[in-house]
Amino acid sequence: MKRLNDRAFNLLQTEIRRCLGANGIGQVQAELALRRLEKLRQQTGSPVMESELQAAISDLIPQANPKVFSQAAKINRPASKFWARLKFGTALLVLGAGTVGVANLPIPGIRNVVLKEAPFLLAPTHMSMHHHYRSAIALIEQADQLVNQATAFEDHEFGAEKVKAAQTHLDQLPVSLLEDPEDYCNAAGCSFTTDEFRVARQTVARMEAKLFQEKNAQTRFEQSNQRLAESIRMIDNGALGNDRARALADWRSAIDALDQLPKTTLAGRLAQNKITALERDFRAIVGSNPKN
Repeated sequence: MKRLNDRAFNLLQTEIRRCLGANGIGQVQAELALRRLEKLRQQTGSPVMESELQAAISDLIPQANPKVFSQAAKINRPASKFWARLKFGTALLVLGAGTVGVANLPIPGIRNVVLKEAPFLLAPTHMSMHHHYRSAIALIEQADQLVNQATAFEDHEFGAEKVKAAQTHLDQLPVSLLEDPEDYCNAAGCSFTTDEFRVARQTVARMEAKLFQEKNAQTRFEQSNQRLAESIRMIDNGALGNDRARALADWRSAIDALDQLPKTTLAGRLAQNKITALERDFRAIVGSNPKN
């Protein structure tokens, strides 16, 4: 082992040149100091100590910064066995993590080889699959209550959030699981069956379709209610002539629109609860014959 390593030599060389540039020393002094350092760099044995560095340079360059000697001596020390072993261990961990990471890439060619030769390397994949599937199922169950047993439009909003989150988890599961389940489950084991995975995907798709239908019905419900409110306001304000006729026509049209909402939707059920009272109020205004 060299007594003065390259890093320490370069640090001291920079300090010598700094002193030379500041006109603190002459060129001859600088050359002599560098020769002494080069001689130490060529020697083998125990590392040069701070006191030896000062002795080699201070008589020639008294202006040299004492802190530089301390820094040079510090970086000249060899790394301890503990740190060397720690670095080696870290390298092994990184290499191992990289190997596991490559083994778990969703690439059929790699996955098939790993399944045959070292299926235990796929443990992270199966742990991830278990997590995402169980999370999706929990969210689906919550969404089912909100979407299919809603009592207010806010339930659908919360349900849509749950459905979206469930779909996000299902998207993390490999679709090829449905195409070739043996590669993923029979060889290394799964915490759920392909049929359960398929049912979960279908359930989410059905709820997405239902939420789309519910949203459309809600929009029509709210629009009809706005028309009703405006018609009733005009009648209450004493509209006459054409204005009254137009208000009554809008009232009648809004009632018909509410009645046409799908009875399977929340908006349709809420509309049916209102229609009887709306019809009664309408007849009370126009009489039994809407043309009057």
